[in-house]
Amino acid sequence: MTEWTPQAFSKNSTPVEWDEELLDEDVVIYLTGKNVFGDKIFSYLKLTLRNLQKLKEALQGKEHFLPSDFGEVLTAGRGDPTPEVRAEMAITYNMVEVPRPVVRPALNFSKPAFWDE
Repeated sequence: MTEWTPQAFSKNSTPVEWDEELLDEDVVIYLTGKNVFGDKIFSYLKLTLRNLQKLKEALQGKEHFLPSDFGEVLTAGRGDPTPEVRAEMAITYNMVEVPRPVVRPALNFSKPAFWDE
C-alpha cells in the first residue's frame, strides 16, 4: 500500500468550478509518499485537470493507487529528486518550487507545578 501526498492540496483548499475545455488541459504535479517498505518516494505526474480532480478525491478517500492510474509518470524514484531532475522539471514544465511551511511546536500555557503540588 503506497501512500501519496501532493504538494498542491491542503485541507483548506477552496472548491473551484472548472470550464469543460479547461478540464482537458494538462498539468504536472509533484507527489511524495511512502512505498510498502516505508521508503520515501516521489513522482512527477502529468495529467489533465479532470484527472487531477479524480486524484484529489482518491487522496481524500485515503485510497491506494498508482500515479499512472491518473496520468503519465514523467519521472519517479526513491528519496528526493536530484537537483538535475528538479531543474529539468522546472525548465520543461514550468514547475515552481514552493517551500513547505515550517511547523513549530505548540506553546504550553498550562499552569506550572509548584513544589508542594
